[in-house]
Amino acid sequence: MKKIALLLLVTLLLTLQSSVLAARRQVEEVPENPMDWSISTKPPMSEEEKEAARWSLILENDLGLYAYDMSTLGYIADKKGTVDTNLVGATVKTLFTDKKILKKLQEQYASKLRGKEKLQYCLLDMQYNMAEKTYTVTEMRVFTNKNRIIETKKNKTGFVPVPEKSFAEAMYEICQQFVTEGAAPEEGGQKASLLSK
Repeated sequence: MKKIALLLLVTLLLTLQSSVLAARRQVEEVPENPMDWSISTKPPMSEEEKEAARWSLILENDLGLYAYDMSTLGYIADKKGTVDTNLVGATVKTLFTDKKILKKLQEQYASKLRGKEKLQYCLLDMQYNMAEKTYTVTEMRVFTNKNRIIETKKNKTGFVPVPEKSFAEAMYEICQQFVTEGAAPEEGGQKASLLSK
C-alpha cells in the first residue's frame, strides 16, 4: 500500500512539474522567424523616446522651439508621382515656450479646449521653391498637450519670399543642404512620395 501511495505521489509531482514547464513555454515569446533576433546593451526605446528621436532641432527663439521631422524631408511629388527637384518639403513642429504667446493662444482657442487642456504646439507642412527662395505652409495643425488636434488650416495664398533671420530661413538652409548633398529623387520612392502637391 505504501508503494502505491508513493507511486501516486511521484506521478502527481511529475505531472505538476510538466504542467509548469508547458505553461512557461507558452508564456515565452517565440519569434515567427528563428533568425529574427537582435542583441543590444540598450533597452528598447519607449514610444515617447521614438517620437523625440524623429525630430531635429532647427532653432530656438523667444517664441519657442522649431524642429523638423527628419522622415518627411524630401522632394515633392505631384499626384502622378512625378518628382520636382526644385520643390523640397518637410513637416515642422513649433513648440511654444513664450508665456505671453501661450496665454494669448490659450484665450484664442479656449472654446476648443477640454477641461485642463492647454495649447502646446503646431505642425506645419512646409514646401520650399529652392530656385526662387520662396516657401509656403500648405497646412497647419494646432495641438493640445494631450496631442489632440483642435484646428486645421489649409493655406491657399501660395509661395512667399523666405524672410531673413527667421525659422523659415533656417529651414530653407536645411533643405538646401538636403539638395546639395545629392539626395537623388526616387520615383515613387519613400522620400519622393511623402509629400505631394
